[in-house]
Amino acid sequence: MIYEVKVNDLAEEFGVHRNTIRNWINSGVLPAQEGPGRRYLIQWEDYKRLCDKYGREPRIAPDAAAASEPSPAPRTNGAVPVPVRLEAKTNPLYTSPILADVCLTCGSCAGACPISGVDDLDPRKIIRMAFLGLDDELVESDWPWKCTMCGKCEVVCPMNVEIVQLLRRIRARRSRDKVPPAIQKGVMTCLEKGNNLGIPKDDFLALLKELGEELAERSCPGFVTPVDVRGARLLVTVNSKQPFAEPDSLTWWWKIFHAAGESWTISSEYWEGVNWGLHSGDYSAMRTIVKRIIDNIERLNCKALLLPECGHAYYATRYALERWFPESLQQFKIYTVFDLLLEYLDQGRITLNPNIHTQLATFHDSCNYGRKSLKTFGHGYFDEARTLTRACCPNYIDMIPDREENYCCGAGGGAWASPFWAERVYHGRIKARQISESGAKVVVTACQNCRDQLQTSLNREFNLNIDVQFVWELVANSLITQPSDVVEGRHA
Repeated sequence: MIYEVKVNDLAEEFGVHRNTIRNWINSGVLPAQEGPGRRYLIQWEDYKRLCDKYGREPRIAPDAAAASEPSPAPRTNGAVPVPVRLEAKTNPLYTSPILADVCLTCGSCAGACPISGVDDLDPRKIIRMAFLGLDDELVESDWPWKCTMCGKCEVVCPMNVEIVQLLRRIRARRSRDKVPPAIQKGVMTCLEKGNNLGIPKDDFLALLKELGEELAERSCPGFVTPVDVRGARLLVTVNSKQPFAEPDSLTWWWKIFHAAGESWTISSEYWEGVNWGLHSGDYSAMRTIVKRIIDNIERLNCKALLLPECGHAYYATRYALERWFPESLQQFKIYTVFDLLLEYLDQGRITLNPNIHTQLATFHDSCNYGRKSLKTFGHGYFDEARTLTRACCPNYIDMIPDREENYCCGAGGGAWASPFWAERVYHGRIKARQISESGAKVVVTACQNCRDQLQTSLNREFNLNIDVQFVWELVANSLITQPSDVVEGRHA
């Protein structure tokens, strides 16, 4: 007995986003086969098992499922015709033949890609090579690693071909000893030592204590960095680059938490929020790193999670939760940097001075928080980013194009850590031109890699003469603070 249903109908039935249903199907949580009219065919037993798991009453009865089962094909001259199916192709890269079937080879993707033509490849050629079974050539090529997987190609594709997913498959199939060394080392170090850079636990805790004491002396009297505080509302993860290379940047968030009276904590173990398993194509590592975050939330009995200052960290964690741990989405709330800052602002928990930053400012939409989140999760953080930036910088202008059609800075997808420096700068030339043409002198972003590329690389290579700030850095420096009694890192 088969249940025939559309993804949207199933998402409505279970009260989740349609992409969650797709993730269940892709990961095997919900076994299903593609049917006619963009429907899926699900065995009644599998549908009933999913209903039982999430406490749902089946929408249809077994007899109704049987009634919806397709009738057998009519016989011709006493023989059953054998359909020709592209699914019979034995190509591990090309798991969805419909993608090449609908590709028009129109070249829209190639025209939108900032590194189209590098190594004589572009997204259109990648799709055709995969369809033609040129797996070895794709896996051995460096082009998928020079690509930032920004998703610009998918935005302009008239047929919605999932090019980024294919590029991830290509990366996943490469021998681990041929993955760009910095990326592979980061993944392995995180698995072995709990963070990408292998920072020892004692050193990390000593740094947190020292930074907290300095913040208390400087601007937040009574502040104590909260570590392993059970029952804190918010678990805060950390990008390991911050304690390693720019530790003072951690206190921007702490200053905001202090002003907002937040109940928060950092875990002493597995505090890394960045997940380079997404970059390397190592889904097993990505799953393990996210499971550690879930374990910390449960151990400390926190109610919400703040993901670190990196677009890919949010995307990787959210993707892993929906794919492998969908039940966790019901157990705790996930905050992006935008969600939390706007909540503080809307609830009057922080007040900002709009007169501190007077230079013309603009916002750079990172690919993961923007178009990729829009495509995968149904929501991209565009308006939120501009509301926060304008609250601090009333002299504001948007780049052209922006939001979903914004150009990648060139550092995403692990490119900042890859050895392909020249290609990364070449990729960023369009972003540099956008910034220059806007006339902005302050560029605000919400991604560590974007900030590093804009500030350290493009600023020098293209003589932009700009100041690049994180959105929470901007907020922290614009805070209007009032004295109050403080206990252990939060208002009493």
